[in-house]
Amino acid sequence: MKIMLVEAPTVARSLQHLLSSHRYEVTVASEDLGLQDLGLLSRAAADHHLIVVNALPGQEEALCQQLRQDGCQTPILLLLPSTDSHPGITTLKAGANDYVTKPFIDATLMGRVEFLLHCSQNSLQPVQNLASVGEGTVREGIIDSCIDVGDRQQTERQLQQQLERERLIAKITDSIRQTLDLDEILQAAAGQVRHLLQTDRVIIFRFEPDWQGVVEAESVAPQWIATQGLHIQDSCLSELYTKGYTQGRVSTIEDIDTADIDPWHRELLRNFQVRANLVVPILQGEALWGLLIAHHCSGPRQWIAESTQLLLQVAAQLGIAIQQAELYQKTREQAALIDIATDAIFVRDLAGHIMFWSQGAERLYGWRADEAIGQVSHQLLKKEKAEFELALDTTLAQGFWQGELAQSTKAGDEILVASRWTLVRDDSGRPQSLLEVNTDITHDKQLEAQFYQAQRLESLGQLASGIAHDLGNMLTPILGIAQLLRITQKDTDELTKKQLNLLESSARRGTDMVKQILTFAQGSPEEKTIVDIVTLLQEVIDVARQGFPSAIEIHQDIAQAPGSALRPREVSADSTHLHQVFMNLCINARDAMPQGGVLTIAVDNCWVSEDMASKNLEAAVGDYIVVTVTDTGSGISPDIRDRIFDPFFTTKSSDRGTGLGLAMVSGIVKNAGGFLTVASEVGSGTQMKVYLPALN
Repeated sequence: MKIMLVEAPTVARSLQHLLSSHRYEVTVASEDLGLQDLGLLSRAAADHHLIVVNALPGQEEALCQQLRQDGCQTPILLLLPSTDSHPGITTLKAGANDYVTKPFIDATLMGRVEFLLHCSQNSLQPVQNLASVGEGTVREGIIDSCIDVGDRQQTERQLQQQLERERLIAKITDSIRQTLDLDEILQAAAGQVRHLLQTDRVIIFRFEPDWQGVVEAESVAPQWIATQGLHIQDSCLSELYTKGYTQGRVSTIEDIDTADIDPWHRELLRNFQVRANLVVPILQGEALWGLLIAHHCSGPRQWIAESTQLLLQVAAQLGIAIQQAELYQKTREQAALIDIATDAIFVRDLAGHIMFWSQGAERLYGWRADEAIGQVSHQLLKKEKAEFELALDTTLAQGFWQGELAQSTKAGDEILVASRWTLVRDDSGRPQSLLEVNTDITHDKQLEAQFYQAQRLESLGQLASGIAHDLGNMLTPILGIAQLLRITQKDTDELTKKQLNLLESSARRGTDMVKQILTFAQGSPEEKTIVDIVTLLQEVIDVARQGFPSAIEIHQDIAQAPGSALRPREVSADSTHLHQVFMNLCINARDAMPQGGVLTIAVDNCWVSEDMASKNLEAAVGDYIVVTVTDTGSGISPDIRDRIFDPFFTTKSSDRGTGLGLAMVSGIVKNAGGFLTVASEVGSGTQMKVYLPALN
């Protein structure tokens, strides 16, 4: 069957896919056509069985009225925003046949679509709103064409009655949508239908596996027998079921005394004081859930076509509401188990609207369930559009997708998740929703990057250590011979003396570089002693004050507060090596502030928890002394931040640095059982934190 979708181009894709997945032929007519092109739209709509309109708010009424004025008789389904306080009245005024409020569950939309198509296919007229034409137009176009005044008055009464039925149907539909509690849904529907049909009893009958059943809900006048909760066994039920209830059969009995029905069935109805009844099926897809039954007890009754159609419409809405309520109940029963999981688990329809949100999802993303449900998932989590569309297309085509996605939390934090998507189908095999399970792997990825960096540094350290030993063996005789020549060749000219001095200084520089390489590679022995960090830092600060330019202000926060003498301030390390570490960090900070700035050195105590330790490979749980070196310099760009500890990597010119300074710092701190963290932004400076295990 053919459906025309009048839709915004940016949204049409998801709805078109949903309708097409139910094997309908879908034509998309963008609302960008404007009302001036609706004549063309009306002619095109004549070839379709249903029009689904998702216009901009406020335009749907004018659009539908224009279609009707152009003679379009195709049923129209409106998609209205949830902000519309009277969607049923809006639908009536627009001249449409039914509506769905947004955001909607796929099953809700498809239930309305299938009902309207069923009416169209079986030459039934869905209940339509004639009041939308307007009072004056009605009189001129319909009533004034009637010659007899009595006929005119009768027509007006019929129109008013039809409008009242429309309003009651809208009220019933709204009432059963306002809750997911099955008992409330059924009771509300039974009471509203009895009021609508002005009959004596309305029951909602649910089938059991043996095709007997129970009265789940009832609305009955005081003078008649109440049947709610009764289990009813009727030998005709199975036979009637096989004859067509699943195909939408409607059963009408105007008088049980004259009707051609099974005697046992007639006796059963008499026991419940029934003289006439109207029965319509409640379906869920192709499955028969139960029956919606109107009983007239006070006497025979002729059931008019309008009553049958209205009861069919209520039954269709009930089928959808029951399905949603049962799904919600199952979800609630499973939620306790699901919420134990640390993963974020949620369910969304094919248009992306979130239907279920687990406690794991609340913990990971920060949004509560009431904040997330109804939202479009990829917009809420700020997924990359290209990644989202690829994952969606793969899931729809293959039924499953898994991969890594970059997302955002409510607090704005960027996270990386391992995501698994599963396509959920209904009983008939049609795509219904998507189950998404996400695991936070942000910290795992960070640790993985640290592990690879540690492996790389270890490999480079081993290589550098071997090269350094060989260089040391070569430089030792060169340095010795250079010193010997200076002693033995005292009568040499000035040029020769300069060459000997250059030879010796180059050899010494090479020897110092070898020592740096061996320190980075942990190739040189350490003499660990108990080091007072506060005293050592004061020595570093004194040296810096004397040697740094006056344009650089040096602030210190290394003195402990009064009454805190018992706070740890000692570590076990090589004092000379630690002096190198902090001096090197201060020199780097100085070089980052060529025009001047502020250098701040602070010391504090810190307890490293399991959570913090899990984020750094070198960290362990315990007490640490933290030395923070902060500058207000140029900062470090993100593309080189992960490389600053690599040996021989430097942003300085070749005459100002070898690229071994921070590599040496990293090796010394690691050898002392500590670790480093770096925070930096281009133009805002850099902060280096050195964590060293404290001696208590």
